[in-house]
This record gives sequence, C-alpha cells and structure tokens, in this order.
Amino acid sequence: MTEKKKIPPVVHLSYSKGDLIIKEGDYGISIYKIFKGYVRIFKKSNNTIIPLATLGRGEVFGEMTFFNFLLEPRSASVEAIDDVELEVWHPARLTEEYKAMPAILRYITQQTLNRLLRMNRVIDELTARKRRSKEERITAEKKSNKRRYFRKSFDQECSYRSATNSSQADLHGVIKDISPMGLGVEVIERNAMNFNHNHGNQLKISFQLPSGSSVNEVAIIKSVKKSKVPGYLFLGLEFSNISKDALKQIGFFMMS
Repeated sequence: MTEKKKIPPVVHLSYSKGDLIIKEGDYGISIYKIFKGYVRIFKKSNNTIIPLATLGRGEVFGEMTFFNFLLEPRSASVEAIDDVELEVWHPARLTEEYKAMPAILRYITQQTLNRLLRMNRVIDELTARKRRSKEERITAEKKSNKRRYFRKSFDQECSYRSATNSSQADLHGVIKDISPMGLGVEVIERNAMNFNHNHGNQLKISFQLPSGSSVNEVAIIKSVKKSKVPGYLFLGLEFSNISKDALKQIGFFMMS
C-alpha cells in the first residue's frame, strides 16, 4: 500500500508595516489568510505603483499560485499596510480537497476559475492602461499650462475703461507682455483719478494684434506694482471669460 504523501502543516507568520510579503515576478507556492491587519496588493508599471486592492482579516491572497498550477510567477506584489498576522497554507492542502470534489463540481469550479483568471488579466491590463493614459494626460496638461502661462513680449498701445461703468472715458496704456491668460500693462499713475487700479477690479481693454485683429475683452486686475518708469504703474491682468476668437488670435500671435 502506497504511503499517503504528508501535507505540510499550517504555519503562522507575522509581518511589520511596510514589509513585502510577496514580490511580483517571484515564484512561490504559499497561500495566505489574514488573521490581523491589512495588506495592499499592487503592480509596478514603468516604476509606477498601480494599486489593485486592499485586503483585511479573513481574506486570502496568493491563491493564484494554486489556480495557475504553479506554472506562472506571482502576478502582483503584496505589502503589509500595518502589523499583520497570517496563516500560511501549502497548496497540497487545497489539492487534496480539490481532488476529493465530485467530477462535475471540479469541472464547474475549473471553468469558473479560468474565467476569473482571464478577467483578472484584463483588469490588470486596463488598470495599467488607465494609469498610463492618466500620466500622459497630466504630462500634456503641464506642457499646455507652460504654453498658456508663457508671456510674450509685446509693445502695443491699448485703451481701457471700467467694465462696470460704461460712462467713464477711455484711458490709455501700453501692453508690455501677453499670454492666452492675460496681459502685463503699463499705465500712467494719474489714470487713477478716473479709474481705481485696485486688485480685483475689472476693466474692459481694447487693443490690436500685429495681424490687424482687434481684441476687446474684460480683464481682472491681479497685481499692481510700480513700473520701472517713474510715474507709471504695471498692472498684471487676467482675462475673464475670454472669447474663443480672441483666444485663437492671441494663440496665433504667440506662435509667430
């Protein structure tokens, strides 16, 4: 009579916060059940960590080793979020129970597990793809913001008046720099007799681009400081709800 193969005993292990329990890509056979604490499951893609799940007491991880019949490396890493206590099973323990199942139940179980494995691979790929897409979008937005906030030197006369009091006379200034976000305008200090240049005040400003296009937009005063030229102020203006046409025309000028 053949001696029954001895099944390794259940082992209890403890891990401290930050300890790596399973490393993605390694080969291992142990299956873990959490008795205390939490772990996080994650993958790495281009040195970026992609979180997949957080597991706690009573949950199991490492089971894919058994379902894959030990043929594939670990598909993800597992790290202790805090102090963790685990019960560690040898896959032989599950194998014996799996073999003892009726044939029809074993067949249904295997079909279900195969679908689960395929689904997990799809989810992993979609998660990684989504993260890459997000990173690419953030990079593109940063480049776009750099273009939007870059100010091009400009030396163009302009006229402005209160955006809330149309009866006020037009005042004159010189635009020193321009961007799709706003303008830097130099004005004579005595203009303050007709318009208050306080931070937050709105003005309607009109000027012409080198292309001949006219721009008439409302802007908000974001900063006020003394100009290098005695008797003048330098206003930092930000467009308020700039029109698409004006934005396009300024964009063309910025690229010229």
